[in-house]
Amino acid sequence: MTEMFTNLTKRLSILIALTCLLGNSITGCALTPKAAKTPEGPLPEPLIQVSTLSAPDVPLPAETAEPSTQPVRFEIPADVPEYNLDIVLNYYSKYADITQTITYTNNTGQPLDDILLRVPPRYFPGTYLQKSLEVSPTAQIEESGLNTSLKLNQPLASGAQARVRIMYRLVMPQFTRDDGAWTFGASDQQTNLTNFYPFIPPYKPGTGWIFHEPVYDHVSLPVGENIVNESANFDVHLRLTDHPELIEVAASSPMLGEEKSGDYRYHMELTRGFSFSISDSYFINEVTEGGVTVRSYSFINNQKTGKDVLELGVNAIKLYGELFYPYPRPLISIVVADYLHNMEMDGMVMISYGVFDFYNGPKTNLAMLAPHEILHQWFYSQVGNDQAREPWLDEALCTYGELLYYERYYPDLVDWWWRNRIHGWSPEGYVNSDIETPGGYEPYRLAVYLRGAIFMQELRNTIGDEAFFAFLKDYAITNTYKISTRDDFFTAISRHSSADIKSITDSFFKQ
Repeated sequence: MTEMFTNLTKRLSILIALTCLLGNSITGCALTPKAAKTPEGPLPEPLIQVSTLSAPDVPLPAETAEPSTQPVRFEIPADVPEYNLDIVLNYYSKYADITQTITYTNNTGQPLDDILLRVPPRYFPGTYLQKSLEVSPTAQIEESGLNTSLKLNQPLASGAQARVRIMYRLVMPQFTRDDGAWTFGASDQQTNLTNFYPFIPPYKPGTGWIFHEPVYDHVSLPVGENIVNESANFDVHLRLTDHPELIEVAASSPMLGEEKSGDYRYHMELTRGFSFSISDSYFINEVTEGGVTVRSYSFINNQKTGKDVLELGVNAIKLYGELFYPYPRPLISIVVADYLHNMEMDGMVMISYGVFDFYNGPKTNLAMLAPHEILHQWFYSQVGNDQAREPWLDEALCTYGELLYYERYYPDLVDWWWRNRIHGWSPEGYVNSDIETPGGYEPYRLAVYLRGAIFMQELRNTIGDEAFFAFLKDYAITNTYKISTRDDFFTAISRHSSADIKSITDSFFKQ
């Protein structure tokens, strides 16, 4: 997740307002909604004292003239979970009836006495209405909070399969534009379905099922993400019951079926999850380059940005494909979010209307946040991590990926990026903070995202560009389809550099 936008001080807000009135705003200005849920934007340049905040001298990563034709080989996990979802959605009445089957193979290496289902929609009272749940082999069902525990009558042997079939109705929670974090629910012009179905979390021998409860701070902002997913395969059938000819569907994978028929199928392999964003107000633009289609979904007032963002997407796919490995899917969708939030999903990213509405070139939020969210297609979707306990493994890398994007495409603005994105916020805290960081969202953001980027730069300065980019590529390839850890990250460094980085880790990481 790219961070929610954060309030400036009252004095700074007044200065920005005056700057807007004078027509000299650098980053674009908007009226401020509720104080605690205002989008973060880069600080206006004239208002930052930067005499002691000089940006590191960072060379531009060399562009590959001819991308390697050598195929990248990954360790493909065997017998991943299979999710089959049949969804009947009434978009205008804002509810869906779903029949879901999960086929789960016990790859833990030991017998399992139970299988855990996490049911994220239960966080919203009255949203998840379960009609039936069947388990094979048979089990006793215990429900508590977001958990449904399936106590197996006979242990599930290593390598054996279990099948879970669930029928339920989702009544979409409602949100408005002033709300901060609604990747699941419906507004007046958008329905979003992310983390909308029961799933089986990863299991770690000696530890058990890996799951975390959502954390919100004192002003009700979500602190990071709490869901950890294994790579899985999805077959999804979506049927729209009301005026499908008016409705556009953004999804994690390309649609199979006749356009505007309201009867669509999707297939996606080795993915962390499957998402939709559905609206009767979308305007669609797309471009295909290098075998990848970049598609944007925008509202009527930001149609131009819907076209402009395609270039940002194409450039990001190209750059990160060179630095790590080629984007492995045929489609990436960039969707305007009808809320004050930005979020990565597999094969899709959602970026706040507040970012879309005020795009005006590389000195505005979209130029930073689109590449950030797209890089999550590598660090989150392909290379997983425990986003609650070690969020820096995707968020610090994706924040630093913004710098790599600026180094390649806007090299004259590298210093501007450091001032506005990082140093202007005076970040502090430990990079390996988690979602239970004292103080809530703001200290979490400053530590994980912003100090995380500074840590990455210090690491790069210490081991040198050649080792730095070699280790990043190695880390990405080695940990694709896995749930990586801090040990995996630092082990990858050790394969490419013998430099002493203890002073850096002592400074940036709590031990």
